[in-house]
Amino acid sequence: MQAYLALLQTRPQFRRLWLAELISLLGDWFNTIAAVMLVNRHSGSALAVGGLFLARSLPPFLAGPLAGVVADRFDRRQVMIVADLLRAGIVLAFLLVDRPERLWLIYALSAAQFVVSAFFEPARAAFVPALVAETELLRANTLSSVTWSAMLALGAALGGLTTAAVGASAALLIDAGTFLVSAALLGGIRTMARAGAAHPLGGWADFVAGLRYTHSQAGLRWVALVKGLGQIGSVDVMAAIFAARVFPVGQ
Repeated sequence: MQAYLALLQTRPQFRRLWLAELISLLGDWFNTIAAVMLVNRHSGSALAVGGLFLARSLPPFLAGPLAGVVADRFDRRQVMIVADLLRAGIVLAFLLVDRPERLWLIYALSAAQFVVSAFFEPARAAFVPALVAETELLRANTLSSVTWSAMLALGAALGGLTTAAVGASAALLIDAGTFLVSAALLGGIRTMARAGAAHPLGGWADFVAGLRYTHSQAGLRWVALVKGLGQIGSVDVMAAIFAARVFPVGQ
């Protein structure tokens, strides 16, 4: 733990990036729980909740290859700032979903939000080496991974308690605010990451090459298969339905 604290103390530019990630991850959970509440409020259908998680998970898969190319060819800090500002605007548009006839907006806006999010993470990961020494890179990446895991538990709890206390609309406003705070933190980073060399294959060709490599490595192939099969019958969907029907808010 001391090594991670020392890293944050001695690398203020990385500290800004880490805080931006922390705040953004917290806001993501406010958004997730608020969106599920809105779907349950205006539909109550398990299929509708499943559609919400599909709208959140499919766009990153489709946009991922292009996102990697963008992170290589453009200023990564600017990519992250633009992504945060766009997501703040998209999240505010969720407030328009105030009756069943507008439920379709949840799916369209969720898809748009996670397309934009797909550009943030590759840029963030590629930006880290510009902010820390090579010997500190492992610690920096480990800290980011631990932060994601911690917010999976803490962020979900805070998001649920807050949404239950103040309502979905307030939770969405908080989420939009986290993206603005994240953009402000990123804007204060003075060390600029240089754009990497453009990959000769391009986005989807690179993705296909990755699939071929995975297929050629027996151990890696099985790990990828387990990861993929683990997403079938998403536990997130089942947990959301179970929570809404067995533990309604306020009871």
